[in-house]
Amino acid sequence: MVNLHAVIMAGGSGTRFWPASRQDRPKQLLPLAPGGKTLIEATVDRLAPLVDPEHLWIVTNPTQVDRLKSIMESFDESQVIVEPEPRDTAACIGLSVAKLEAADPNAVVAIVPSDHVITPTERFVDLLRRGAEVASDGRTIVLFGVKPTRPATGFGYIEPGAPIEGAPEGAREILRFREKPNLDTAREFVTSGRFLWNSGIFLMTAQALLTAMDVGSPALAKATRAMIDASRTGDQAAVQAAFCSAPRMSVDYAVMEKAPHAAVIEADLSWSDLGSFLALDTIATPDKQGNVCRLMDGAEATMLDARDCVVYAEGERTVALLGTHDLVCVAVDDAVLVCPKHRIDDMKSLVQKLRDERRENLL
Repeated sequence: MVNLHAVIMAGGSGTRFWPASRQDRPKQLLPLAPGGKTLIEATVDRLAPLVDPEHLWIVTNPTQVDRLKSIMESFDESQVIVEPEPRDTAACIGLSVAKLEAADPNAVVAIVPSDHVITPTERFVDLLRRGAEVASDGRTIVLFGVKPTRPATGFGYIEPGAPIEGAPEGAREILRFREKPNLDTAREFVTSGRFLWNSGIFLMTAQALLTAMDVGSPALAKATRAMIDASRTGDQAAVQAAFCSAPRMSVDYAVMEKAPHAAVIEADLSWSDLGSFLALDTIATPDKQGNVCRLMDGAEATMLDARDCVVYAEGERTVALLGTHDLVCVAVDDAVLVCPKHRIDDMKSLVQKLRDERRENLL
């Protein structure tokens, strides 16, 4: 039986969901999952049928840890890993695997984002079990790929190759990774039927990760080995120093794209990374006029001659739309956002403007 652990990546800021998301309340801590749960609570629930509670870990940053603990009251604090500082995903995963390797050297580790909506759970669990079996060989890194439903430019793509001989059904070689494409290229990928979205879900052992780091970034491999050695002795100061010596690199660039042994499993799931408020139609049913509302904690909405709008509101307030179309309206605490749908990808620029204006109270 595979000795499976799972690490939930919960350190992102989620600026595309401002003003609902803030530095201490990122997207994964918003009540965006079905049933009004936060995304991270839904992620824990999704893993529960396969991963024992003592094998479940959350990695986050110092800014978010207190809010996380208040939401996840029943989660064991000793299994919350806190990054000393932001250093991108490769160092974060190196730190997480170092902690796990010290606790359980034979672990197969699943790395799972905290802010996705995935259904059905039963199918996800089956695929995770299959991926863990492939990764248990100690050398293969297994990724989940999702069949594209549109020419998305915000995802990386994977081109699968031939089935891997002797591996569980569905595991295939990876011919190549493709970075986030422009729209024309994304259309070609979808039309060809040969590419999958890179879901950001993968499984591996510590040894497989280190082998890939040796190829992709020897400096990262050195830092991760130092974190493992320090974790084994419980020297937290040395763990922190090793982490802070790691280069700032994404795990895709530093590890996945250069891994000598990698496989992809097509995840035939309903999957959304909830990249912006426009994705709320994956968790809420539009009305007859195409309006999508997510209303929490007593919020209400009134529409008259409004169509194809998105409304997100929290607290006892009413959002009223009259004669509008193709707008995003968000009302949370001390801020209200109104913008055309086609400008939603400029949200990071708006947040940066607030930062430049030293409006830290809004961030």
